Amino acid sequence: MPDFCRIFLVVSFAVVMTQSGLPVVAQEIDGKASDPVFSGPQVGEALPAFEVTSLAGESAGEVFNPVSDAKGQPIVLVFIHELTRPGFGLMRAVTKFSAERIDKGMNVAVVFLTDDATETAKWSKNVQRLFSENVKYGMFMEGKEGPGSYGLNRNVIVTVLVADQGKVTGNFALVQPQLQVDGPAILESVAAVSGGGKVPSMDELEARYAGRSRMTRGKPNARSGNDAQNTQRDPKLMTLLRGVISKQATDEQVRKAAGEVEKYVAKNEKAKNDLARIAATVVNSGRLKNYGTPEAQKVLQDWHQKYKAESREKRDPANAASEQE
Repeated sequence: MPDFCRIFLVVSFAVVMTQSGLPVVAQEIDGKASDPVFSGPQVGEALPAFEVTSLAGESAGEVFNPVSDAKGQPIVLVFIHELTRPGFGLMRAVTKFSAERIDKGMNVAVVFLTDDATETAKWSKNVQRLFSENVKYGMFMEGKEGPGSYGLNRNVIVTVLVADQGKVTGNFALVQPQLQVDGPAILESVAAVSGGGKVPSMDELEARYAGRSRMTRGKPNARSGNDAQNTQRDPKLMTLLRGVISKQATDEQVRKAAGEVEKYVAKNEKAKNDLARIAATVVNSGRLKNYGTPEAQKVLQDWHQKYKAESREKRDPANAASEQE
């Protein structure tokens, strides 16, 4: 199911989406790890072979086996359980970075898990231009559970597996995929099996691999100083917010986490502005009920109203009270 954090990082292809070691990292609530989420073979386990139907290029419609084709060389497999903007954006960054390492033996494959092969094939044609070179794209047409031998968890949004010599070296089961939070660890895992090297910084990750720089309307591939600053989400704020919107959080935990967020943004104007934008985006999305628990949804609504009122007062204190919703 979609959740609050999926709104954080909207990449350049958002319009298309709306129209048509490094084992699992546990979710955190109040800085404490909750129960870990498992999906797919774990670190040290064998990577089973399986077949999918190609979605891209001249091979579209043909069956291929990404694991067998890798022949024991390093491989990153990205399973897309559910199509979301942040999940797609994370996938795009991971695959572009990995594809640059094919000269070091890296193999890259994306597998869309689907219950509707016709619709998935149709959708893929609309986003072909967003696919990366040297990456194999396929769909597994027997359901979102994926290959039976993999034990994938259909309740996550993205599962990323990194392997070498046929065994898993990195497993990332992402319920709330975030490029800034999850990207660095995944890329480090990829680098570790493909010759090492420097992993991109947050700015590089967003601008170079996720197309963040193209979000400035009317100024392709360019950002002003303010635009660049606005794309740098505060990592601490994002971590605190995860406690608020955790599906497993109790009402008390949500309120406590919300209190930590408010305490933090009270001392950080940029973080407050980020929080205001995030709350507005979620509340106005029409899908608030899908984000976190009912208590978390109430918190988000309260933040939206609070910061909207503050914004009106800053613009025109005399008329703030009379402005329409």
